[in-house]
Amino acid sequence: MKAKTYALLLTAAALAAIPASAGNGHFLHGVGAVNSAMGGAGVALPNDTLGALNLNPALLTELDGNGYEFSAEYNKADNAVSSQVGPFSGLTRESGSTPLIPAFGWTQHRQGSNLAYGVGFLGLAGFGVDYAQDPNNPILAPQPHGFGRAYANYQFMKVPTTLAYRVNPALSLGVALIAARATLTADPAGFAAPDCSGPPSAACFIPHVNSSSAWGYGAQVGVHYRVNPLLALGLSYSTEQRFQSFEWNAAVANPNLATFGTARRIRFKLNAPETVVAGIALTPGPRLKVALDGKWINYSHTTGFGDDPFTGQGLGWKSIGVFDVGAQFLATQRLALRLGYNRTQNAIPAGVAFFNVESPAVFKDHVTGGLGLRISPAFELNLAYYRALRSHITGPLFGPGGPIPGASVTDEQSLSSVLAAFSFRQ
Repeated sequence: MKAKTYALLLTAAALAAIPASAGNGHFLHGVGAVNSAMGGAGVALPNDTLGALNLNPALLTELDGNGYEFSAEYNKADNAVSSQVGPFSGLTRESGSTPLIPAFGWTQHRQGSNLAYGVGFLGLAGFGVDYAQDPNNPILAPQPHGFGRAYANYQFMKVPTTLAYRVNPALSLGVALIAARATLTADPAGFAAPDCSGPPSAACFIPHVNSSSAWGYGAQVGVHYRVNPLLALGLSYSTEQRFQSFEWNAAVANPNLATFGTARRIRFKLNAPETVVAGIALTPGPRLKVALDGKWINYSHTTGFGDDPFTGQGLGWKSIGVFDVGAQFLATQRLALRLGYNRTQNAIPAGVAFFNVESPAVFKDHVTGGLGLRISPAFELNLAYYRALRSHITGPLFGPGGPIPGASVTDEQSLSSVLAAFSFRQ
């Protein structure tokens, strides 16, 4: 149990950047300034290039002309972990760096044509956490008593190549082939088995690694159906995105072993989950648009996420549901105002909080807003801000023999983010 416990806790360190910059489990709640300000809703609403490329390929037939959109997100997290073992307890905070998460997209639909196509380079996560070694916090005490400093950086880029076809004036279908690129840095490497020595100097040390990258692939299909000028329906399905294994050259870290310093090869595999998104779009008039979406993210059956942490195979995440709602009001012919709200279930059961110290993914509520300013007929500047409200989970703290009586660990997070996007359409 001791070896698995050590490995599983720091497996989470490898994933720290994902939830810190995201908020719907593994994913950002929205991509780009427009979609983010709408709470991430928009599977039935053709409102912007990046939102369409991410949510529903069928929407491309509703975006006339050539569209280009460049977006950058800057966010700031406030993360904390606390633990208690008997009379010893401590709290460690870290605010992380301020990352840049980019997104770029292009779509083309000639007016009157039934075909539309596009491609996107969509950043879905872009920074990590850096918990300092803390002798006053049992879980971050120096190795081998704790895990010491926990650093991780994860960057994820989704690249959809999309084709859409308008079957009739009301119905459009779309398909996207998805390539993905992920880069992972973690220190120490909790996705590897620890180097443990036996009595009389029993101790476990976790090896160190640098950075590794992996390619992934998947597919997405979507439907858009306009019931009438007031109401439209949207539905999309994304397959599980299967990744290569991350691989590192490392060395045995335990100085008590005769093999100390000799070479080790470390591998870790993490896929992205299948996702279903369904929603409606309401257009009561030329100045008001409203979008409501529901998402299902299947973490329970995803390699690396849903496997049982007690067997040493994964993080123990469960599948989650997400609700998004957003509204856009055209205040003038040049100024659009946007508001949104995003509510997600927590993917991490309290019983596995210990195994997810560095990947808490405990956000529940996002409050969002933004505006769009039309500079010219072809150019629009879009700005957005959102706040992921503070959330936390508390669960048992594990030792070599299992849960330690009276011991606990608490993971908590909040996040603020600012986005800017330049949108061109001709």
